[in-house]
Amino acid sequence: MRELFATLGLDPEKETLGRRICRHKADGLVQAMEMALAEGGPGAAELVAAESVVEAETKDHLNWELIGEVAKQLPADERKAVKAAHDEVEDEEDEHLYHTTGWTRELWIDSLGLPAVLPPPEEEKDVKTAIGAARAKQARKELLPKKKAAAA
Repeated sequence: MRELFATLGLDPEKETLGRRICRHKADGLVQAMEMALAEGGPGAAELVAAESVVEAETKDHLNWELIGEVAKQLPADERKAVKAAHDEVEDEEDEHLYHTTGWTRELWIDSLGLPAVLPPPEEEKDVKTAIGAARAKQARKELLPKKKAAAA
């Protein structure tokens, strides 16, 4: 983003309302993790941290989708620069969202005393697409440890 800002002549240090809101939300996620640790212990903190990462990755994923849409409306020179930045990270952002969602789901399942797949199938199958994430989620029963699968 810093390279893109430089290319577009934007100030990456400019304090904007959006930046302040983002910082406020991030502070809230950190406070939630600290609260969970203080009042619920390490297990609760792990779950809240996992959920916080999914929330942040979901917003990050949306932001990159929006950047891709904005790029389509820009003049040619700017469009080229924004599209290049978007294309460079798009697959990685998808992967982050699917993997963190899988981890959070399996950590919650485990915390409920149910058979979980850790690491999650999204991680084991190195999922990079929504279709891959759906397939990995469907295949999780096959990946359960045999002794736990019998209890399921």
